[in-house]
Amino acid sequence: MPTVSRRPARVFALQLLYAMEITSEAPGYCLPGILESNPVPDNMQKFGMKLVDGVLERKDEFHDIFLKIIPDWSPERLSIIDKIILQIAMAEMLLSDTPIKVILSEAVQIANKFSDENSPSFVNGVLQGFAKLKGMLASTP
Repeated sequence: MPTVSRRPARVFALQLLYAMEITSEAPGYCLPGILESNPVPDNMQKFGMKLVDGVLERKDEFHDIFLKIIPDWSPERLSIIDKIILQIAMAEMLLSDTPIKVILSEAVQIANKFSDENSPSFVNGVLQGFAKLKGMLASTP
């Protein structure tokens, strides 16, 4: 049985979190505009909202993790898009049964599409650090 890509849900979560970030509004305020411009199937919307909720519940934790993983790079210096891509992937690592390598690959591909040329390798490095910190990937000596 072929697997269904969850990328539409991840992109939906990215769009919603970005809209919330730039408008300082709640999800319910931003959601209609996102769905109007980019309709997603109900199952993808449900998974995307799970990711959004996971990010919102762990924002402070993720901020602290950024400080541990990239101590010389303040979270305030991160582009909004990169920060959101990282938060979504970190939330998915903690909340779903999706294989870590799939989450890493998806985050890198989304960064490649929606951010700048340096973002994919940056996103990959930060997420590898997060996965190692959480014991999800083996540390290399």
